[in-house]
Amino acid sequence: MTIPRLAVRAFPLMVLWLFLVASLAGAEETVAGRPAAEALRLGEAMYQRGILPSGKPMRALVQGDLELSGTMTTCANCHMRSGLGSAEGGIFTPPTSGKKLYAPLTGQQDIPGPTMSRSMFQNPPRPAYDDASLLRALVYGVDPTGRSFSATMPRYLLEPDEAQILLYYIKQLSSTTSPGITDTRMHLATIVSDGVDAKAWEAQLAPLQAFFDKEWNARLAILGSQWNARWFGPGGKPGGGLTYREVAFEVWRLTGKPETWEAQLAEYYRRQPVFAVVGGSVSGSWSPVHRFCEKGKIPCLFPATELPQVAEQDLYTLYFSKGYFQEGEAAAKYLSRVVELPPGREVVQVFRDNEAGRALSRGFAETWSKFGKNLLRDVKLEATRSTGKAFWEELAARHPGAVLLVWLPAEDLAGVELLAQGPQRPSTLFFSSTLIEDRLTAVPEPLRDFSFLTWPKRLPGDGDYTRQLVRGWLGNKKLPVTDLAASAQSYFITRMLSVALIDMGTDYYRDFFLDLLDCSPDQVNSSLRYPVLSFGPGQRYASKGCYIVAVGKGAQPKLVKKSDWVIY
Repeated sequence: MTIPRLAVRAFPLMVLWLFLVASLAGAEETVAGRPAAEALRLGEAMYQRGILPSGKPMRALVQGDLELSGTMTTCANCHMRSGLGSAEGGIFTPPTSGKKLYAPLTGQQDIPGPTMSRSMFQNPPRPAYDDASLLRALVYGVDPTGRSFSATMPRYLLEPDEAQILLYYIKQLSSTTSPGITDTRMHLATIVSDGVDAKAWEAQLAPLQAFFDKEWNARLAILGSQWNARWFGPGGKPGGGLTYREVAFEVWRLTGKPETWEAQLAEYYRRQPVFAVVGGSVSGSWSPVHRFCEKGKIPCLFPATELPQVAEQDLYTLYFSKGYFQEGEAAAKYLSRVVELPPGREVVQVFRDNEAGRALSRGFAETWSKFGKNLLRDVKLEATRSTGKAFWEELAARHPGAVLLVWLPAEDLAGVELLAQGPQRPSTLFFSSTLIEDRLTAVPEPLRDFSFLTWPKRLPGDGDYTRQLVRGWLGNKKLPVTDLAASAQSYFITRMLSVALIDMGTDYYRDFFLDLLDCSPDQVNSSLRYPVLSFGPGQRYASKGCYIVAVGKGAQPKLVKKSDWVIY
């Protein structure tokens, strides 16, 4: 039986409610005839992605008669993954987690999150929901007092077993404090592996340690429960009790081959679970750490890596950017949208068969498959294959007039100037500024008139204000400036944490922590490396852009900007 539309009579709802009550009697073992763990997984798919247990999209009525389906009507779209609501763009959405719904909502003090969320709560008080009233809310859009919700709140068309599964998930949502939290402490970790430059790592680690020891923990030690009680007392109400936690921060060091890292991380976690991983640096790809954090649903914030796991649907790792992949992506967008290529013009990627080369080539190829029209070929160099005069001459002869994407480091570019000679010269060349380590003279002058660089960071001369901020903060913490770029990345993390840890209040749920970060305003002065870092629900790469630049003439060439930060 499908729940009728808004004109439904009371009898079908009574039948559904009796079905629900009878089924919940055995809820410890089964939910709607399914094991509880399976029901939780299916309920998550309904709440987060709008997918019914049958695999079909959910259906709902909006604005009285507009029927929508699937991801357009998910609970998480408005109430966030944690179910603790949000305030964005002048729109307030209240919490929908079981712990909040099954308690009275008396005023602003019962709203989780930042002050803005609390101040936007203007609704009259309501009593606690129970299973019956929550079911009426989902189907008919009324609260326990009978007041109607906004017409934009979906009224869901659910079968009895579907309703039971969704209610079961909502009741479990953000109901138990996440691992890594004790009565007095929040445990956090950062990660480093063998092979990471010691100087750069110390420059990353010191600001994080200084923030926790000299800023966060020091503030708690001085202000203690008076500071906490003023804002978040027991149950979210003012009036006593320690609520913020001292941070216990540790370093997880990985040794040996990357294929052993997940097991090492699991052992660290077994000894002491952590609420989140912050920062970190490894030699090679971040993928083993990414997989570990995704499996454990552990937030992982802003590791220093050019080799992230590019997986748009994963949820728990928040990166600065897509790294090398993003440079390939930007080149494909620029080439397909700005450069007019005649039909039949080949596009050829030249790259080493290593992690950096594969990431660049994959970023280009996946984007080119969506926008590009010309044939794409790959020239893959094994580790033992060298470049040089003969290599470049052969490449030009095999692919005359082609667009060449030379995804190679500076040491592989010896003799590349030969490409400028003769009628077989390429029409266009691309290089990665990250791979050539910003050594602009690695692009020989004869090639510069038809060459471009991917430039995934601020342009030279930009960021002076941020540089002053970072130096000032480091000086205040009495930290030496040994690697400003590395320290600046950690400085950015501390600025994000300084807000999110306060806004989290007493609600120590990992998904809520990520929700708060996802709703952060754009950052234009906090990052020394990136001109803009922006956030949004489910967005896991804060940098959305990459310049395309040309190299000027001379021994000390300047960059010439050829694209905006974001290539539309």
